[in-house]
Amino acid sequence: MKTAILCLLSISTIAQALPPVLSHTQAALQKVDTEIKPDHYDIARADLNADGKEDVLALMNGKSGYTGSGGATMFVLKGTAVGFESMGSIGVVNEPIYARKSVKNGFRDLLVGVRGGGAKPGLAALSFDGKKYPGSPGDATAKEEDGDQLLFAEPAPPFDKKEELQGITFQVFSPNLRSGNRLTVTPAGLESDNRPIEMDVMGIITRMEVADLNVDGSPELYVYGFDGTSQTLFAWSANKKKSLSQITLPDLDSTQSKGYRGGDEYAVVEGILGRRFPIHDDSAPFKPTGKMRQVQYKLHTGEAGWLLKVDKMVEF
Repeated sequence: MKTAILCLLSISTIAQALPPVLSHTQAALQKVDTEIKPDHYDIARADLNADGKEDVLALMNGKSGYTGSGGATMFVLKGTAVGFESMGSIGVVNEPIYARKSVKNGFRDLLVGVRGGGAKPGLAALSFDGKKYPGSPGDATAKEEDGDQLLFAEPAPPFDKKEELQGITFQVFSPNLRSGNRLTVTPAGLESDNRPIEMDVMGIITRMEVADLNVDGSPELYVYGFDGTSQTLFAWSANKKKSLSQITLPDLDSTQSKGYRGGDEYAVVEGILGRRFPIHDDSAPFKPTGKMRQVQYKLHTGEAGWLLKVDKMVEF
């Protein structure tokens, strides 16, 4: 069975301060073209040359000047100790885009979609020649294989779903845009405040759950997204069925984060919220150990709202 890990990460134009990987990406692309802006591309992350440093592929979108009938330009950025440096670009590529297991001249092969511009649709394999990847895909003569790592998937459909618990209804909507995506939560049945909650989100929304973890007769909403490497969590509690308050998830502490390299998955299970992720070797090249860590949270009242507190941590 094919093992594919989606590594898409979108950049919102509204964000005032970019996370390090995004700011380093923007700095590297500015050296290529000063007209490139943060909302002109989406990125995927992968260690292409197994040096323990994350590399980035920046796929330009319709807001840039790097798209046409045959596809878009994708810049390949090599990770360094201080950021990223450009290794050139590949023109007229399309989703889906994969990093392959096979390696040529120290870098993993890439598999890209080909279509439009008169080309026969399909997939083309690209190999590193020692200096750069080919400037264009060429003919679609390759096929997807087991172990290909999915970097850019086809555009996700909008998320639009409604759930009800204990007389309270939650409508969750996201257009699932790759750039500038938003999440809207509209409650119904609350006694005091049913105004929609709107927020900018990175990545896409994938599913939702309603639950009553603290068994107080008032439900919570858990919305899950995917930011490129991990599942993300957005959560609210209906305060005595009057209004929604955000639920805070604390950062992992030093013990919980030992060997952590992303890959989070969340789920509500028997009165707790479970968060699990693969454990990696802390020394380069940070390979997976084959073990998983699960952190279990219970819901408590915090000083300024609701807080998920660690109840137990297990490894398996």
